[in-house]
Amino acid sequence: MMDAAIVGYGTLGRAIHRVLAQSSAARLSVVVDCAPALVGVPAVADLGPPGPAIVAALPPATVPTVLFHATGSDPDAVTHEILAAVRSGYHVISAAEWLFHPWMRYAERADEIDRAARVAGVTVLGCGINPGFCFESLPVLIARTIGRIDSVEILRVSDVSGIGPSDFAHLGFGLTPDQFAAGVLDGHIVGHMGFPESVAALGECVGLSIDAISDRLAPIPAGAPIQLAHRLVAAGEVAGLVQTAIGYRDDATPIRMVLEMYLDPVSAGRTPCERVRLAGSRTVQVSVEPGSPAVAGAAAMMVEAAHAVAACAPAAGLISLFDLPAGGGRLTRHLKAVAEQRDGSGTRIDLAAVPFAEL
Repeated sequence: MMDAAIVGYGTLGRAIHRVLAQSSAARLSVVVDCAPALVGVPAVADLGPPGPAIVAALPPATVPTVLFHATGSDPDAVTHEILAAVRSGYHVISAAEWLFHPWMRYAERADEIDRAARVAGVTVLGCGINPGFCFESLPVLIARTIGRIDSVEILRVSDVSGIGPSDFAHLGFGLTPDQFAAGVLDGHIVGHMGFPESVAALGECVGLSIDAISDRLAPIPAGAPIQLAHRLVAAGEVAGLVQTAIGYRDDATPIRMVLEMYLDPVSAGRTPCERVRLAGSRTVQVSVEPGSPAVAGAAAMMVEAAHAVAACAPAAGLISLFDLPAGGGRLTRHLKAVAEQRDGSGTRIDLAAVPFAEL
């Protein structure tokens, strides 16, 4: 059974705990959060018995353990926290968006994390739902069936009402449109961090060369007050965001990604969905409805990736989601056919799990 730790017991950390509570393959052994109100309190996932008591500092790993990092997105803070974790002996899966493809704009931090992880003999991965799924894994999987790819267009409409207070800062929710524009100008508001990285990674993986990327933000004010768990967003304040990232090659635009995020998509007249269109040797369009939930989807992706991370060779260092098996499955090869019966309409096969020692 895999040992697991969670650092950051906020909205995402609790969602990860809920996914782990439904898994028989993982045991939550450590939960870390420095909030005074949480320290010493048992971690509760609303499923099954309470988890371990929350501690303020991460203890050294005594057995191989995958740590789910869910504290925030700031590159400096995230780098510091991950370095501390790997030096304490943990594999790390971080939800920090920029860590999905950090080699493009954060190469120095990526190299530092990679070196520390290799020295410690552990693996580090940036993973979530966005980036992670419809802008990256899904189109790459579809592209395998096409051959030549000429262009990719992707739309994600997301209900982000469940995000925590820390995400408000870099998304710009709850501000006036003028405050939002000023925050974008000074670099305080970046929307979905790592969106340009998704464009670059996808282009490389499907064979679309690009030479420039644009990343534009358009705020959507609330038409009426929206009450969230941690605050009220007043009418006129930013309650939605349309972010468009485009990959250019000369004057052409072979990659176009649009991410719409709403605190209340219904009031904005939008329905969560994911739509991917690839054109080339042939044109393929795929829709996922409803769209993957922001927080729960990220938690599920991270826990699923943990099994592959734990199985990586020692000292794998900092890796990409694309380095993991695309199918995500974990074949044990234990399931064997023990009986087979045929009739005029087909076949029934009875199965049994047979340990290797009995084969």
